Amino acid sequence: MTEKLIRRGEVFWVDLPDSKGRELKEIHPCLVISNDRQNLFSPLITVMPITSLKAGDKIFPFQIFIQLKKESVILVDQIQTIDREKFLDRIAKVSEEIMEKVEKSLHITLSLKN
Repeated sequence: MTEKLIRRGEVFWVDLPDSKGRELKEIHPCLVISNDRQNLFSPLITVMPITSLKAGDKIFPFQIFIQLKKESVILVDQIQTIDREKFLDRIAKVSEEIMEKVEKSLHITLSLKN
């Protein structure tokens, strides 16, 4: 079997593990945030799940709007590390502008220092 090339900034359909509460589960788009070197050698990939917006949904400050087939948000507060075998199809690559917003939001969400 050929290993799937996975790069930072790409969006894949990912089969997320079962969860409880408000965590996303089942198949969702996810943004890859781990670095390309790790993605090349590690069986684990770090992602942020993405969910579609519904009428009346509020976008919180730690969420980032993204236009896929549907209007969606990147859930910066739900970072997960997933086995690469759970990755299905690649569906997009986000812009540098979106990645900058992700990095800024991640710094705020995790109280990281510059």
